This record gives sequence, C-alpha cells and structure tokens, in this order.
Amino acid sequence: MSKTLSLVVLIALAGASAFGQEKTATVADFVGTWNIEVTSHQVALMIEPQDGNKVTGTMMMMGRDVPLKGELAGRSISFVGVKEVESHVDTAHAGGASRVGNQNPAADAKPIVVTLLEDGTLSGEMMTSGGPVKWVGEKLKAKKKG
Repeated sequence: MSKTLSLVVLIALAGASAFGQEKTATVADFVGTWNIEVTSHQVALMIEPQDGNKVTGTMMMMGRDVPLKGELAGRSISFVGVKEVESHVDTAHAGGASRVGNQNPAADAKPIVVTLLEDGTLSGEMMTSGGPVKWVGEKLKAKKKG
C-alpha cells in the first residue's frame, strides 16, 4: 500500500512539474502568414526563416509593405523595421556595377514584439503615433491542393 501511494504521489508530482513548464517555441512555429487585427484594421504579417533563431518579415498595412527583421527568444520574436540602404560602387573599378541594396534597421525603429500563445495564436505590441497598441493574430491556413 505504501509503495502504491508513493508511486501515485511521484506520478502526480511529475505531471504537475511538466504541466508548469511552458513549451519552447521554434522559428517554424512562427513561419507563415498571419492575419492581425490592430485597432480595427486588418494587417498581414508574413514571417520567413533565416539562419538559426533569426527571421525576416513583411507587415502589410495601409497599402504599404514594411520589411522587418527579428530574432526568436523564448516564445517571442522582437522585430524592427528595416530600410533599404543603397551602397555605391566605384564603376571604374568594379566592372560597371552601380548599386547594391542592403537592409539595415531604421535609426528610430521601435520594436514590434510578437508572442506565440499556447493556443497557437499571436499577441503583440507595436508603437504607433498614438502610443503603444496591443493586437492579436491568427495564422492563415494553407489551401488544400486537389
């Protein structure tokens, strides 16, 4: 009887310990297109994997595509907007090449924090001209081929 009770207590403790631990998210959990509602506006967020925990994204809102780059830490990605920087190449020495595009974070970029919730939805916060705004999002389902 004592052994059975000890075994039940051990199983209960192991289950409670596992239940209390939060599942770690991976970049693959975020990759795809998300439909986000921000202050009653529909916004699309496309997330693509890069090396390791790094990702790139595009936020499509109000007729503009905003390029983003970010990194996964725990269950959240912190994105910053990037802008295209043109690099000039000396055409006399470089065989005629004139410009190379490069993406760097905007100097005044505020982070957009995206967190994967246990139910598979996203929650986030971004800075707007009216101050910080919280939002929620759902991943778009891939169309079935056939």
